[in-house]
Amino acid sequence: MRETKNHPLVQKLRYLLQLPRFRDTFIHNSNGDFIVSENCDPDAIIDRLLSACKYNEFERAIGLSFSEEFISELMYAGFYITSDFFNCETLSFDFDPDKLDYFPILSIWTIQTVLFFENMHISKSIARIAKRYELKVNHDFKTTLDKIIEHHGDIWITPPLKETLMRLNEKNYRAKAISFEAYKNGELVAGEIGIATGRIYTSYSGFHDEPSAGSVQIALMLQYLKENKYEFCNFGTDDSEANNLYKRKFGCTCIEREDFMELWRWGRKKPNEFY
Repeated sequence: MRETKNHPLVQKLRYLLQLPRFRDTFIHNSNGDFIVSENCDPDAIIDRLLSACKYNEFERAIGLSFSEEFISELMYAGFYITSDFFNCETLSFDFDPDKLDYFPILSIWTIQTVLFFENMHISKSIARIAKRYELKVNHDFKTTLDKIIEHHGDIWITPPLKETLMRLNEKNYRAKAISFEAYKNGELVAGEIGIATGRIYTSYSGFHDEPSAGSVQIALMLQYLKENKYEFCNFGTDDSEANNLYKRKFGCTCIEREDFMELWRWGRKKPNEFY
C-alpha cells in the first residue's frame, strides 16, 4: 500500500496548510469538505465551526494523517473518527485522482445521542439473562476489533485506521481505545470498541454472535461506566430509525452539538482508570 502522504494532492494540501493564513485553521475542497492537517488546532477548528454561521451545518472533515498523536488529539477535541478510500468520489475534488490508500474522516454531528446515567434503563429481561455473561474490559482488544471487522467489513475501519486504533489501545494518549467484551462459558460472544476520553466513553462499533448478547454487552458496559463515575456515554448520532430505537431503549437522549461540546470539554479533563 502506497503512503497517502506521497499523493500529489496531499502534498499540495499540506503545503497550503503550512502557510500562515491556514496554519491554525483549515481549507475546504469543491464539495465543502474541510481539510485538516497536523498543523491545525482541533479545538480551534471546532470553535470556528461553531461560531461561523456559514458553516454551522458542518458535520465532516477530512484528515491528512493516521498518526496516533494526530488522531488522539482529534478525538480529544470531540471528533468522531472513521475512514474511507482516497478517490475522487469521496473527496469530490475537481479532478480524477487514482483510487489509492485511505484518509481519516472527522465527524461532529449537529445532533448527538448521549446517555446520562441517571436516565439509564436496563430492561428486566436483559438484566435477567445478563447473569449468564461475564464482562471483561480491555481484555482482548485485538480479537474484539478483528471480530467487528469480520462482522461489518472494513468499510470504515480501514487497515490504517485499524493500526491506529491498535496503537491507541496499547499506548496512553489523551484518547484511549478500549474494548468491552461479553463472555459466556469462557467464550467471547459479543463486544465493542470505543474511545475513553477523560470521564467520557464514545461507543464506536460492536458485534455479537448470539441473540441478545449485544444488548447484554451494552447493559454490562453501561453499568461499568456508571460504577466508574463516567459523566456520560456518547453514542454518536441517530443515523437510522433502528439505531434510534435501539439507543433510546437504554435511556439515551439527543442534544444539540453546542450543548454537547460544552459537556464534552468539561468531562474530558477528568482522569479515568486507563489514563
